Amino acid sequence: MIFNFLGIFNMKWIIFTGTWRLTNDEVEYDVRAAVRAVLLAGNGIVTGGATGVDYFCMDEVLKLGKENSMRVIIPAKLDFFISDYYKNWMTDPITKADIDKLSVVLKDFQNKNPSGLLEIYHAGVDITQDDYDNRHDEEVVFSDEVYAFQVNNSTDTQDTIDKAKASGLKISLHKKYSI
Repeated sequence: MIFNFLGIFNMKWIIFTGTWRLTNDEVEYDVRAAVRAVLLAGNGIVTGGATGVDYFCMDEVLKLGKENSMRVIIPAKLDFFISDYYKNWMTDPITKADIDKLSVVLKDFQNKNPSGLLEIYHAGVDITQDDYDNRHDEEVVFSDEVYAFQVNNSTDTQDTIDKAKASGLKISLHKKYSI
């Protein structure tokens, strides 16, 4: 079968999960290197569209021109998600510049791979922690294994790891950092 020859059926989707608030050059380097390795192996990436680890992941995929090998899951329509980020998540150390960069990357990704941006229906006024936890559920559903970049025992990263383990997903990479 020609599709098997091309490796389509053998492709794995890997969640890239990690902190959205506090990162450093080491975290960024590790995420970008892991993205390149996953794509070079012919696999795809699932991530959550936040600042930090998700941003590094999305930015690297876009730089490599591999948008069709990525799925980004966000807890609301894109414009509402970005607006909510400015309103509720722009707290130290996240700056307006960080959210501006995130907005550019998400919109660029949406333009290049519209079907790769999965916007979870949201009817509320603000995006809550429960909405982000639901996004973690969706990431697990769309993935085969996990790469985690956990800074200071991040609870959101741990939530995704726990849900992945409970679903039987392999945790292939789990780097821990103290910043």
